[in-house]
Amino acid sequence: MIVYVESSILSRFYLTDELGHERALAVLRNTEHQFITGSWTRIEVSGALVRAARRGERNSQSLLDALDTDLSETEGIVSVIDAEQTEIERIALELVRSFGIRSMDAWHLACARLALDELHEPGEECGFATRDEEQAAVAKEMGFTIV
Repeated sequence: MIVYVESSILSRFYLTDELGHERALAVLRNTEHQFITGSWTRIEVSGALVRAARRGERNSQSLLDALDTDLSETEGIVSVIDAEQTEIERIALELVRSFGIRSMDAWHLACARLALDELHEPGEECGFATRDEEQAAVAKEMGFTIV
């Protein structure tokens, strides 16, 4: 199954002492899944990692290096996809207006929809991994399997 990984899961993957780390490990270590994420995820997760490093005794550069490796084209465990921004924004606007979810949550769902429509095989399940309950509810309504 191809699974879109939202920023909240990916950031917890690196923050070993924070709530949600074990679930993020379980999601991203599942070798039966192929993982993708959107281009803005690198920005969102980088901000979360730098903020976490400032709050505790973490080295922001080592966290950022790990993120860059995991999102790299050659060594990455998560493929970064780039979809048509105009279409992402159109779908995200519809989602925000229909469900009242946060804008970046809608952006991730729109990105997932466009990417997975192109990448999945007919009849194949499409997954979505998030820690946000509202976003998960909308993802389910869109036909995603919550991972």
